Amino acid sequence: MTRLLMLCCLLLLHPFQAVASMSLDKLAFQEVGVPFEECGSVAGTVTGPFSFDQLGARQAHCIQAEFTISRQPDRPQHLLLSMLASSEIYLDGMRVGVNGVPAESAQGERQGRIDYQLALAPEQLSAGRHRLVLKLSTWHGSERIREQFYNLSVEDDAPTAARKTLPLVLAGALALVAALATALLVYYQRKADWCVFAMLCVTASLLLVTEAWRGVAGYEYGYHLARLMAVQVLTGLFSLLLPAYFMFAYALPRKRYVAGAAALAVAAIAGTSLHFDAKAALMFSVALVASAAINLHALRRGAAVGRSGLAVVLLSLALWLVPGTGFFAETGFALVVFLLLFTILGQLLRQLIRDRNKALLATRLENQLLRKSLQPHFLMNSLSSIGELVHHSPLQAEQFVEALGREFRMLGDYASQVTIPLSRELELCHNYLAIMAVRLQRHCSLKVSGEPGALCLPPAVLLTCLENAFSHNRYRDDLVFDMDIAHSDGHAILSLAMPLADGRKHQGSGTGSTYIHSSLQEAFAGSASYQGRPGEGIWLATIRLPA
Repeated sequence: MTRLLMLCCLLLLHPFQAVASMSLDKLAFQEVGVPFEECGSVAGTVTGPFSFDQLGARQAHCIQAEFTISRQPDRPQHLLLSMLASSEIYLDGMRVGVNGVPAESAQGERQGRIDYQLALAPEQLSAGRHRLVLKLSTWHGSERIREQFYNLSVEDDAPTAARKTLPLVLAGALALVAALATALLVYYQRKADWCVFAMLCVTASLLLVTEAWRGVAGYEYGYHLARLMAVQVLTGLFSLLLPAYFMFAYALPRKRYVAGAAALAVAAIAGTSLHFDAKAALMFSVALVASAAINLHALRRGAAVGRSGLAVVLLSLALWLVPGTGFFAETGFALVVFLLLFTILGQLLRQLIRDRNKALLATRLENQLLRKSLQPHFLMNSLSSIGELVHHSPLQAEQFVEALGREFRMLGDYASQVTIPLSRELELCHNYLAIMAVRLQRHCSLKVSGEPGALCLPPAVLLTCLENAFSHNRYRDDLVFDMDIAHSDGHAILSLAMPLADGRKHQGSGTGSTYIHSSLQEAFAGSASYQGRPGEGIWLATIRLPA
């Protein structure tokens, strides 16, 4: 903005005055007709006007322009030249700077650096008229680069690499984050979204380093095309990985179709005639828009972090559009990457903690289920029943042992599973009632109304309800437990009616209801519920599950 304001002042106050910044690229340059090796050292005939827009690859030029300084500066000034050319700079007939070796052929040229600066003493910019001559050659340039010229100006202070500090610091931070993500991926959990996130961080780090390479280290102008190609490839890869991360993070279907569409969009942009910076900016913009659409779709599907993900992407898109695309790494991309990837890292770490807590809860529930199946009073009563049956009814004793073995075997198989099909849970309940029927010498049955279908629930939830019924009641008659399966508002409602009888001293550990609530929470994250309440001669247990 300062440079634009100073240029406006210079245009209004022409001829040039001694100011903090002078833009020399707008001077009326003219082509000079002299032997190329004598350019700058001798005066020549003007052959026509010259504009830096004419500067292209595989050319040689000798150009000059005149300007006026109204007041001599009181300290050294810095002449800055940025173009894809080797150059010699002459001021008032004296050579003041050499950047490479310009020549009339590629064999004779030695490449100059893309950004070159030299110090000018105050006496060299004394008040009065001055003649500036540039001897240029571009034999090692590429015709694929549309813009060969970038800047020609005189500044009070020489530019430093400080403005490139942010991309480099961020690149280092992203490399560390990528190493952390890779370590967690290898040693803790192998998840696709962590893998894509690690690749995102590596790609962004390489892209920032590639962008900052010019300002920090510099290079000969012939390498500029390679750097632009590297920026384009890395930007295209980042633009593919960003929407892919959200697809994996939300476990959305049709990943191949989305990946194919993104690849086609990136390839189409790469094949356009836009210049390299515009292609990179457009690729990144398309990636942000696609990511916003994916997050919106995930939000509509009820994804847990869809709302926060959408907010982050929209804020990143707004931040990207504010600075514009003039300085791809220095402002827009660096700031957006900082916001986007570090916010995603925070979400992933929170998800990692939640997954860890869920794993610990699942282990506790598994241990609790195994302890429930090995309750001392249940085993003692079962062994006593076996001892009695062996003498009076060996066949019943054999059936009882088989049912007891099936019970323990099923509980052992289901203990490590978060959910099991409702049909398997009903098998577990029927088997348990067969055991209790032999122990009580009463008929015990479960009557089910409705189809289990594809419903799933945590293991032993209904079994725990039946165990509580036998623990709290002293049954003396035949028993029929009724369970109804109904559907309402996208949920399945399981209603288990259990007869009430004479109360008895509770023999359990009091963890039945806690196990039911905890296992439902662990399996369905708040979208399932359990409620028990007395009715007319019954205890009604109601379990609400997502259908």
